[in-house]
This record gives sequence, structure tokens and C-alpha cells, in this order.
Amino acid sequence: MYLDKFDFVLLDIIQIFKKSAKGNHINLSDLESSFWTRIQYDISNHEAGLHIGERITNLYLEGYIVFKSGYALTRKGKESLQMQKDTLTISVP
Repeated sequence: MYLDKFDFVLLDIIQIFKKSAKGNHINLSDLESSFWTRIQYDISNHEAGLHIGERITNLYLEGYIVFKSGYALTRKGKESLQMQKDTLTISVP
């Protein structure tokens, strides 16, 4: 599965929520509202928003996230997000 920037936004929101909420999982409504807040100024957010449910489902089916009374990252999700952050850190001057 190819993850685009909006998939990584979802993974990042889940990770930040878990760190700030002392281990609690994020529920769907909080995930969606955080997603809309993060992409509201993106030019192509109309395209991304049409498929938020499909994106969450695909991340779940591919093993990037898990649902346990809320969404959380799996090991695969954490590793993919970290690789993406490392790539951005290296490519930014």
C-alpha cells in the first residue's frame, strides 16, 4: 500500500493523541475533526476529505492502525511514520 501525505497526517494525529492523552486511544470523531483542522489550508483537501473513511479503513486493513476502544498505531504504523519523518528531516535543508 502506498501511503500519501494525508495517510501520514492520520497516523501522526493518532500518535500525537496517544502521547498527549497518556496512552488513551483516539475516537473516530476526534480523529476526523483533527484531520480537518490539519488539512484545512491544503489546496487539495477536497480530494482527501472525500475519502477519509476509506483511508482509515485501508490503514486498518493494511495493519497500520488498530481499533481498541479507539484508534492506535501498530508497530508497522509507528515504523512507517518514523521513516517518513526521517525522510523529511533529511530532505529539508
